Amino acid sequence: MKASPIRIAGKIYPVKYGFAALRNYCDITGSSMGDLKKFKDEMTLTQAVALSWAGLKDGARVMKKPFDMELDDVADLVDVDEDALFKIMAVFSEQYGSEEDAKPKKKGSKKK
Repeated sequence: MKASPIRIAGKIYPVKYGFAALRNYCDITGSSMGDLKKFKDEMTLTQAVALSWAGLKDGARVMKKPFDMELDDVADLVDVDEDALFKIMAVFSEQYGSEEDAKPKKKGSKKK
């Protein structure tokens, strides 16, 4: 999986959500992999910032770019660019969609 470039406050940042990013997120928040499935309904602001940080960190890692941001630096990005969180979460949804989201929809069967 490649990093997805997103523009935040006029700068391009690579974002990636592989297992390294998810491991970092779980380590920071004390969450389990099972907790990731509850995101859509129950994500706190702290979790959103931590998840954004993990995706930015992993994106920088795979692109061989330096990364020295802390959680508060990511929160500051949201202060500067109010769409930053939505852009990063869109990459998360794209790269870490649920298995149900990834499965092709079955067409209705015809009655005989």
